[in-house]
Amino acid sequence: MADEIQASEETLIKAIEKGTDDQIHVRISRFRERDYVDIRHFYPTEEGEWKPTRKGIAIPVDLYPDLLAALKEAEPVIAARRKEKPAAPKA
Repeated sequence: MADEIQASEETLIKAIEKGTDDQIHVRISRFRERDYVDIRHFYPTEEGEWKPTRKGIAIPVDLYPDLLAALKEAEPVIAARRKEKPAAPKA
């Protein structure tokens, strides 16, 4: 018999505003007895609900320490790139 689709359990950790009509949701979800860190783009419906798009990534929680270490390694690179950007001209 084909795999049955299981309902997933989700816990929203943080909704990050990306603009007036965009959010990035960081969630912990469960699918097929496995937990994931899910980072996904959401959009608002006409009814005011936030719905997920296919844009995103679900990382097994087993890899969370590696993900966190990689993000920490990115901090100096991000800081250096911010310094490289020229200041916006004053009006």
